[in-house]
Amino acid sequence: MHPISQITHHYAHRAQRRMALLLLLLALCGACQAEATPPLPTLPPLATATSGLSVLPVTALALAQARPPVRLAIPAIHFSAPITPMAWQVTEVDGERRAVWQVPLESAGWHLNSAGAGATGNVVISGQHRLGAAVFAPLAGGQVQIGQQILLSNDQGRTFVYVVSEIADPIPVLGATAEDQAHAAAFLAASDQPQLTLVTGWPEFSDTHLLVIVAHLSGTLAATTLRQ
Repeated sequence: MHPISQITHHYAHRAQRRMALLLLLLALCGACQAEATPPLPTLPPLATATSGLSVLPVTALALAQARPPVRLAIPAIHFSAPITPMAWQVTEVDGERRAVWQVPLESAGWHLNSAGAGATGNVVISGQHRLGAAVFAPLAGGQVQIGQQILLSNDQGRTFVYVVSEIADPIPVLGATAEDQAHAAAFLAASDQPQLTLVTGWPEFSDTHLLVIVAHLSGTLAATTLRQ
């Protein structure tokens, strides 16, 4: 391997391992998406829809009825990214065998043990903010704001609209306390509300913290196709 390629590979591997450690705080905590709960009552339409989009009321789906998410978009910041299923594998971390999430480099990753798009439950999606295509760089850069709409499309072309309701203060990873770990894990816990949780590293130039963004289901698009 060329020396420059070796250096690039070394730093990419180290940063990818750091991202895995970030998500290690959260690994398997979302596995409690157990039984499907009854769908919630129909939600009201958005007071102000994104320009050019027709947003309709929606009834949250039962977990068993929901389909995997395949694309995420945030119209307010002209952001769009593909989503692929993301599993974990057992690996050695600091001399111990642990389960760590395998965060993709060229897309966002849907946690396989979380809810599907539009479901009553917690849809959890993680993404790199510094490696590869760095799909979640805009999140780490602070572009996402409370009140913005997030469009989440499933593998059958249906698009659900979520509205950002919380942007958590960055949670320390290096030197994280038991309280920090519990705080991080709580964001991936099962929910009786239809919500979307986005997870990435923070800040833009490093990955010493976790950044978590929470949005809640608000509607569905009448036109179900997002521009690729």
